[in-house]
Amino acid sequence: MTNLNSQGIPMKAPFNFTHHPLKAGLMACIATGAMAVAAPAVQEINSPGPAMRMSNSGLVTGFYVAKCVTLSSQPKRTICYNAPWIFDGQRVSKLAGKFPSNANAKAVAVNDAGELVGADLTGAWYLSNGMVDYADGGDPTITNSRLFALNNNGVAVGMANVSSVYRAITYQFNGVPVPALPAGNVSVDIDDAGWIAGWFKNSANLEQGFVADAGGTITVIPSLDPAINCRPARISQFNNGEMWVAGNCAGNRPYRYRLGETTAQELSYPGSSNLSIVSINSRGEAAGTAVKPGAYAPDGYTALLWAADPTTPSDLNAGQAFAPASAWNVHATDINEAGTVLTGYNDTSGNFFTFLVQAN
Repeated sequence: MTNLNSQGIPMKAPFNFTHHPLKAGLMACIATGAMAVAAPAVQEINSPGPAMRMSNSGLVTGFYVAKCVTLSSQPKRTICYNAPWIFDGQRVSKLAGKFPSNANAKAVAVNDAGELVGADLTGAWYLSNGMVDYADGGDPTITNSRLFALNNNGVAVGMANVSSVYRAITYQFNGVPVPALPAGNVSVDIDDAGWIAGWFKNSANLEQGFVADAGGTITVIPSLDPAINCRPARISQFNNGEMWVAGNCAGNRPYRYRLGETTAQELSYPGSSNLSIVSINSRGEAAGTAVKPGAYAPDGYTALLWAADPTTPSDLNAGQAFAPASAWNVHATDINEAGTVLTGYNDTSGNFFTFLVQAN
């Protein structure tokens, strides 16, 4: 007989990574606070600016400074405007030509079809087949839309003022925003099955995570501590009956939660003074960023990957796998279903460097 939790979802035994393909390689490494991943495969992307998101097929998007203008009025100052870029697996394309030069457009998400969502000074936009569509304007009762994530069915999720109430919405290209959840629920991410991750203020006036299925049924994510704020960061795909959510609680306390379990699992990196999780896949592999024990920001950061052990993540930049010792703000940005981690850093001159890292 299947045991159900309070939301009617089957409860599962603790996840077992024993036969996961990452296991053998990780167990062969020497633990030094964080495991050193044995010879990760690294691909550099010649990105013109910071990367923001990666699709499951390995497409990557971000933004870059496309134009700067020095004003002649006093005091003189320079204003710069951004535009999106996309990496298609082989080359980077700059997309400044899709927007007015002073739009200041930034992409925040990409799907396997190469569609993008983001925002500029006009509002939230959706780019598909080379055309840019703005979310606002189709329904006068819905304004100030913002889109945060995009799935492979072309459905974006975000927030908007709906009849003067701030609510979660979904949006499709050339459509109108559609209210997705009751007021008070803030959306963060969406998967291909239409599940939405987000957060709300609970009865104690604290932030608490949730996932909602395509029909709007909400499952509350247990917080690591009922006395602290916790927010999801990403939701994985629903694959082979598994779906995970990654998030962060106040006080440098990241977590991962598997749908159907009654508790969230805290992720740690002993000795780190700054720790956060950014993404997770349907195998429960979670990527994050931390200041290394005994080090300091900005040159003490590294990118991490949690697999089986929630207390011993793998240091993806062990042995300076992709970033030199002089690098600032080494970080992870995303992880996809293949286990590829989007990473990067910047140098002291403000140049950005982006990499795809595949742990073995």
